[in-house]
Amino acid sequence: MSCYWSLISQVPDAMDYLLAEFNKVCMYTVPKHLHALNAQARNTDYFRLIGYQEEDGKLQSTEKYLVNVVAYVKLYAAMVQTEIKGVRHPHGLAEGWKWLAMFLNTLPAIPATAFALHAFLKVAGFALHKKYGSQFMKILDVISRHFIPALKAQGSKVHPEAINNLQNYLNDKIYLEEPEGQYLAQQLLSKMFL
Repeated sequence: MSCYWSLISQVPDAMDYLLAEFNKVCMYTVPKHLHALNAQARNTDYFRLIGYQEEDGKLQSTEKYLVNVVAYVKLYAAMVQTEIKGVRHPHGLAEGWKWLAMFLNTLPAIPATAFALHAFLKVAGFALHKKYGSQFMKILDVISRHFIPALKAQGSKVHPEAINNLQNYLNDKIYLEEPEGQYLAQQLLSKMFL
């Protein structure tokens, strides 16, 4: 991964390519959300458009779709919060901060966005809290006062795990715990054994 950052610092267009790939496979890395105009519009084409994959000629289950959303958003969050000494990060924490603000200002509180938000916070929340302090706490307050109640207002349409993940993140103050793998190894282990 560190060689990738070195490449990106030398060839900034590589970051644009990487971001385009993220955005192609998961719209929540933009972040954006596409609304279906009505129940009839929620057809196979709509589900493909929002990122459902085909498996054996039919669309994957919503559970598998949510697993993919979480994985892509975690990868995006890991990229945003990763810092390497001596390498300027062209899409670092400032971009993650913008992503979080845009996410909360434009996306609806639905199960997919709740899972995406939790995935992002779980990976990048520690670094964002460390850098933005009280401003980050205000973002968490917005999640607590507006996002979670909007999720709960949907009743049985919401996956209970979506609400529980966010509430536990806030209640247990997970953002104070440094996530495993926060920093890239600065040297290869194989060099240490030579």
